[in-house]
Amino acid sequence: MKYWYVSLNNSYPFRDKKVRSVQIKDKYSIIELTDEASLIDIDNCKLRHLGIGLWKDKHIQINYKKFLEEFKTS
Repeated sequence: MKYWYVSLNNSYPFRDKKVRSVQIKDKYSIIELTDEASLIDIDNCKLRHLGIGLWKDKHIQINYKKFLEEFKTS
């Protein structure tokens, strides 16, 4: 399974080998993990969960678009 998150502070859990890919944007990063993020990683990296599956999956794309809308208004 692939776990997709958005990092609000452009950091990611790098101390173990969970990270598969990182797409760095100006003010956030999209993180792909092989395992679910720990509570410590969620707090330290300010992660928001997008979903489990492939990036192109509809539910992940919907959650990402919701995040972008919220991000633009904050």
